[in-house]
Formats: sequence, C-alpha cells, structure tokens
Amino acid sequence: MARWSALQADQRTGSLFSLVLTAWQRNRDLIHNASNLIATTIVTTGLGFLYWAVGTRLYSQRAVGYESAAISAMGLLGSIGMFGLGTVLISELPKRKNKAGLVSAALIASCVGSAVLGVGFALIAPLVSSNLAGIDGSLLRVAGFTAGVVLTAFTLVADQASIGVLRSGIQLTRNAAFAAAKLLVLPLAAFTLTGSLVGPLGTGIMVSWVAGMGLSLIPIAIQLRRSGAPILPKPDWRLLRGLRRTALAHSWLSLAINMPVMLMPVLVTATVSASANAAYYIAWMLAFFLYLIPSSLSTVLFALAAADPAVIAGKLRFSLKLSFAIGIAGIAVLGLGSHLALSIFGPSYASTATLPLILLLIGYIPMVPRTHYIAVGRATGRISHTAVVLSICCGIEIVGALAGAKLDGLVGLSAGLLIARIVEGMITTPAVIRASFVRDRRGKVPSGNDVETVGSKEDQEAEIAALVALAAQAPNGIDEDPVSPHVDLDEGEDVIRGGSGPN
Repeated sequence: MARWSALQADQRTGSLFSLVLTAWQRNRDLIHNASNLIATTIVTTGLGFLYWAVGTRLYSQRAVGYESAAISAMGLLGSIGMFGLGTVLISELPKRKNKAGLVSAALIASCVGSAVLGVGFALIAPLVSSNLAGIDGSLLRVAGFTAGVVLTAFTLVADQASIGVLRSGIQLTRNAAFAAAKLLVLPLAAFTLTGSLVGPLGTGIMVSWVAGMGLSLIPIAIQLRRSGAPILPKPDWRLLRGLRRTALAHSWLSLAINMPVMLMPVLVTATVSASANAAYYIAWMLAFFLYLIPSSLSTVLFALAAADPAVIAGKLRFSLKLSFAIGIAGIAVLGLGSHLALSIFGPSYASTATLPLILLLIGYIPMVPRTHYIAVGRATGRISHTAVVLSICCGIEIVGALAGAKLDGLVGLSAGLLIARIVEGMITTPAVIRASFVRDRRGKVPSGNDVETVGSKEDQEAEIAALVALAAQAPNGIDEDPVSPHVDLDEGEDVIRGGSGPN
C-alpha cells in the first residue's frame, strides 16, 4: 500500500512537471523576453532604491515629501510638455530624410512648452493648497523646478529620438549616467546647500535630480560630436507642424495611462501633508517591484500579437495566469515583510506607510486585467476606444484618492485608490476575458503554440527588440523613480509599424 501511494505521488509530481515544462515550451518567448525587461528594470530600480535610502537619511520625512512631490510634478509637466512628440519621432524618423531638423524642432518645442508649464505650476500650486507652498518657495527654487521640467521633457524626447534613428545605445548611456550622477550629487548638494546634512527643506534632492539630468546629456553630446553629427541642427518647423494632430493623439493616450501615478504624490502632499507623501512615495516604490510583472508581460504580449491579433488568446491566458500566480505570492511576501522593508528608510516611514503599502499591494490584483487591457486594445487596433476607457479610469482613481484623503488621510487615500482600482478591474476584465478566448478564422481557439506561425521569426524578434529597448530606456527614470512616466506601449507599436528596430 505504501509503495502504491508513493507511486501515485511520483506520477502526480511527474504530471505537474510535465505541465510546467509544456507551459514553458509554449510560452518561452513570452517568458524569456518579459524576464529580460523585468531584470533590466529591477537592476536600475535598485539604484533608485539606494538613492532614496540615502535621501531619507540625509533629510527629514517632511523634506523628502516635498521633494518627491516636486520630482513627480516635474515628471508630469515634462510629459505634458512633450506634446506626444517623443512617440511621433519614433514612428516618423525612419521615414524622413531631414531627421536632425525634425528632432531639433521637437526638442525646442518641448522645451518651450514645458518651461511655460513649469513656471505656471510653481506660481499657481501654492494658491491651490498651502501644503504645496514648499514645492516652489524662493525664486531660486522656482527656477530650479522649471529647469527640471524642461530637462525632463528634453531628455524624454531625446531618448525616444535615439530609438527612432536606431541608436538606442545613446539613451541607455544617458539613463545610466543619470542614475550615477544624481546619486553622487545628492550628498554633495545636501552638505553644500544646507551647511549640514539635515535641512528644513530637502533642496539638495531636487538639485541632485535636476543636475543628474543635465549631466546625463554630456555623454550624448560627446557621442554626437565624435560621430560628426551636429548637436542642435537647424529645426524643421514645417515638418513638425504637419505632425501636430498625430502628436496630440499620442499625448492623450499616454497621459491617460500615466496621469494617476505621476499625479498621486502631488495630491497626497496637497490633501494630506508632505510627511505623508514621503511615506506614500516610499511605499509605492516598494509596490512597484511587484507591478513590474504584469507590465513587462503585457509589453511583450503586445509585441507577439501585433502581427495578427487573432493569436493573442493563448499568450494572454498564460500571461494572466503567471501574473496572478507570481503576484499573489509576492503580495504575501511583501505584505508580511512590509514593516521591515519600510524600516530601512526609518521608523517613521514604517509606522506611517505599512498599512498603505499593504493596500497598494492588494490593488495589484485588479490592476492585472487593466494592464493587459492596454495590450489587448493596442493589438486589436482599438486605440481611441482604449484611450477613452483609460481616461475614465484615470478620473476614477483621482476622485477615489481625493475622497479617501478627505475621510482618513493617507490610509483613506490608499483605500480610495484600492476601491477605484477594483472598479477599473470590473470595467476592463470583460474585454480581457473575451480576448483570451477569441477564435481565429478557422473557428478554433488559438493555443500558445499558434503564435509561432504568425509572421517571420525575424519580424517577431525585431518587434520584441524594439520593446526591449523602449523598456530599457525607462523615460525620465521609471527605472529609478516609479512615479515617473511609464514605458508607453504606443511607442512600441510605432516602432513595429514603422518597420524599424533598435540596434
């Protein structure tokens, strides 16, 4: 009897192993490329983790709250000030002869637009909420904040232009230089600007961030000079004007996706306090590690399904299963260790942010279908419809966060976000379920293997390579700053449709 039970156990183990092996073989392209995205982002996010760990030691929690809100506002305004030009460059540059003129015009336009937004925000923010007065402060801080907004827009456009001209190594170098430069400048700025390692406001944090972006442009200028290319050639305004409608459409969709994440630290500071925002910012940075999983899987999923949307079903089902399996385990681990992880930044962070972090982790579950909904919408060509739905979701998150903050501060805001994300999950799940069981022209539900037959192997590799490069570039430091603009799948679609891929 004992031998028979052991034999049954061996058979079950063998069956389980066989199922895992089969799933791996059918979806190895999805797993392999998604794991590359996750690994790349985890490594660079680790540098951001170190940056904020140092920052919380050098500055008070209130100072960190003000500066993280300022950095988030710079990211938001810089993204708006781009006017969607980065995405347009990726799709248009391979088709144009005067590439340098178009890039130059886009850079200048983004700088002018973001400068107006930066000054406007710095002047209006204190009138909206007294809690935001610490973001601008003196005239020098207004100038520094505006410079940060301009550099954010400039570097975003420059990074995406490098993808459009198939020189992705430029943006990789710039982002690496940014990560290293701001980490080196942070303690120097803290000591120089305050006269000690602790000051009433964390001006050194914003200065190190802005200086890091500025210093990261030096390697680009050196590379361009060595190659004989002009650093800032004559702009082609006529060509840029002809692309304004396309740029605005891309800008709308990108903002609908990224607005809640970028705006939330500003809302926390305005409605609760700067100290509460510091705790929220760190909690979201920790939760961001978990959110990487569905984001990376859906990015590669879109690349694999772009050639023929009918084959999305098998890969989509597997991606959903993997996202939930890893995510639930991650929620349990991070949830149990939340207090310990937050203690790295200080006891006040642990006491303030433990429950908000747990609520953010639970919000991962309804965010899985929302994240995959974006990939499904793009793969099936329903870009405008997807933008409308995501705009509604954006509004739901902002309203939920504001209502929760009014009721119970940071905990209420986190609970409001969770409720909003549950509603978003209810809105987006039906479309994702339908797509996961879509039938091809022969009336058959495609399996995971069917994707192998779609397009040439070279086409699929080019599509994935384009998205890998986009994810690796991490505009404005998504790799280091989880509240900065997320990698935009729209850019990946443009690279694929434009027939170009990075080196």
